[in-house]
Amino acid sequence: MVVKIWKYGIVFLILAIFGVSCLLGDRQDVKYGLAVAQSNYEDIAVNDGTKTCAAHAAEASVPDTFKKVADNEQLELYLEEESVAIAVKDKCSGYVWFSYDVGTDMQEAGYSADMIAYIKSGISIMTYDKFTPGRRTILGDKAEKTFRLRDDGFTVTIDFTKAQIKFDMAVTLRQGDVIVHIPRESIQEYNPKLWKPGNDDISLSEIIVFPFFGSAASKEDGYIVIPDGSGAMVNLNETPKYATGYSAPVYGQDPGYENTVELNPRRIAVKPLERVSLPIYGMIHDADRAGVLVIAENGASYATYNYVSKNLQTNYYQSYFTYNYRTAYAQFQSRVKEDQHILGFQEQPNRFDLVQRYVFLNGKQANYVGVAKGFRDFLVKKDGLAKKADNTHDKVPMKIDFINNEITMGTLGLEDVPATTYKQAQEIVGTLADKGYDRLNVSFKTFVKEDRSYRFKVMKHLGGSPAFQETTEYFASKGIKFSYYVDYARSYYEKTRYTASKLNRKDASVLNENKSLYNYLNNPKYFEVLAEKDLAAFQKYDIGSLALDGFGTSLFTHYDHGTIGYSNEGMAYVEHLLQLLNDNGIQTGLYQPDAYLYKYVSEYYDAPVASSELLFIDATIPLVPLVLSGYTDMYSSYMNFSSNDADAALRLIEFGIYPSFVLTGESTYDIKRTASNDVYTSELEYLEDRIDFYYSTVNRALKEVAGREMIDHTILDAGVVLVEYDNGRKIIMNYNGSDYMYEDVKIKSKGFEIL
Repeated sequence: MVVKIWKYGIVFLILAIFGVSCLLGDRQDVKYGLAVAQSNYEDIAVNDGTKTCAAHAAEASVPDTFKKVADNEQLELYLEEESVAIAVKDKCSGYVWFSYDVGTDMQEAGYSADMIAYIKSGISIMTYDKFTPGRRTILGDKAEKTFRLRDDGFTVTIDFTKAQIKFDMAVTLRQGDVIVHIPRESIQEYNPKLWKPGNDDISLSEIIVFPFFGSAASKEDGYIVIPDGSGAMVNLNETPKYATGYSAPVYGQDPGYENTVELNPRRIAVKPLERVSLPIYGMIHDADRAGVLVIAENGASYATYNYVSKNLQTNYYQSYFTYNYRTAYAQFQSRVKEDQHILGFQEQPNRFDLVQRYVFLNGKQANYVGVAKGFRDFLVKKDGLAKKADNTHDKVPMKIDFINNEITMGTLGLEDVPATTYKQAQEIVGTLADKGYDRLNVSFKTFVKEDRSYRFKVMKHLGGSPAFQETTEYFASKGIKFSYYVDYARSYYEKTRYTASKLNRKDASVLNENKSLYNYLNNPKYFEVLAEKDLAAFQKYDIGSLALDGFGTSLFTHYDHGTIGYSNEGMAYVEHLLQLLNDNGIQTGLYQPDAYLYKYVSEYYDAPVASSELLFIDATIPLVPLVLSGYTDMYSSYMNFSSNDADAALRLIEFGIYPSFVLTGESTYDIKRTASNDVYTSELEYLEDRIDFYYSTVNRALKEVAGREMIDHTILDAGVVLVEYDNGRKIIMNYNGSDYMYEDVKIKSKGFEIL
């Protein structure tokens, strides 16, 4: 009997090991860790002196407390050693930029000693004093400073001796740019008792770089360019519209530190802020004369953009980045009571070199268009961003996404929900093609039950391989571009074997507000594993283009078997995936890509057409389209549901963005309880008139500039905008409820004219 039990035990053990191996699959051999490419910031200059100089402005004097430490043909760099403040003189315009207002007596202005120290100090840090966050400044903490001058600037070692934190900072000139560099290897938390029991730990949380650089009490013709959504601007008026502040993480919130929001049917959903997909901001002091573009060049995934209005904390408008090196997270003590937790901290600061670039703009470049074009030039020089060959068109394209398959909970478990068969998709596309829509861009979107996500699979109940191949061959015969929608970054409903862990060891999940379900975030190290599994199928079915989604939530700090995975490593994993696909001849269109991915983007989907439109914003501007127009085609979010078609169509025209729709062959009701529950109408018979309106309106306006570069954008009056393209065409749009006269041209209410 004992022998039998022993034998059965051995059998069960073997089966258990086999089962675990199957569960782990190809995961077990993938170790975390990928070398992050070093920044080549020293190799490039955005302002390379090729632009024409503006007329000289009245030159401001530089106080004697500042000493000139470097100059070149375009800039002079000054340093105030006591505060590590800087001043930069643009020789082209004669304008001098300061890292704080040197013309005001801060004590007479009524500022506290702490605030004066913050305003004047070039660098400040945020620390955790045990668990409590606090700000420390160079002047307030009497930090020790050791300077080393160099031909192109200076390096300073800043030692916050009270906190026992020190690091090096280099400030250097590169033609018309100033570059700030804080090497990660120089950061030292040298308290020998740090993290030991009973110690009053003081640890680094954030570094704040020149938070008052370019700050101003008011500028008659000045404004701040904010990277909110499509882009926004705030005028530097004497009295702000609203005294408020705004902060948003570049490339989105880091869910690795955050608790997952509970899915509660009674929870009141608040419209989320638009994402910051550009790691930049602009400060324009005198439009068309003096401005500066600031780029979070390295460390962007740990950067937070901050705007502070006048009369909130100081008498100045501020715009600056902070960089996160450590954030407290909830370390749960109970599996059932989430209120039982302590604050947890990672022992080592986040691993990235901080590089922040100031590009000085003058003349006709000193405006929000110049900010966008300056960043575009940066991407061209640094990342090799290139215009696509034969990108101009005689008609505008239109994107059609088909939902082919979804899943829902059935009587006996998860069941497939066929939404569009391959034959139905072919028939719908044929109907649209017969109406003259011959520049269609079609994607298939298939939820694969086994993967709990949208992946590539040819399904029998949708028609199988013969029908799929017949449909794709039909698309090719009609000149219709076809791509397959794939999401390697997330799973839906529940975790999979690829799901990452947050720093508190819980599953990396986020609440998808639009769909009222949870997304589970894949560990970035598996992106290539998942793609490699699909390459043979892509080749078999001649899939030459993918529509990739999910990378907007793929940058996060996480725990991986004793290792900390950093968000900048996640960036590297995404880039490796896209390079792998490109190397295999597969084009990569992306939904809401962040700027670091632009060089891989064959087409941009779900392009932003609005800022968050917060109360303090004076105007929404097409910052993203100004960067990418002429380099890649951009498509809107789904226009199935727009509540104001006239304004929405004008916004597409203004931003140079092409319309996009999502369709199904079956009733929309069928997908009501699926991951596509946010699609309220999807049948062609109900959308045909709407498709006709959007396409005819946008095509009439943009057909002569399709694929061209937008070279200028001007707000002529409230609700009236003029856009110019590189072929000389101009389009003027009138959002107002009454007609508008521009020179001798009348623009009808809610209309446009091509000039």
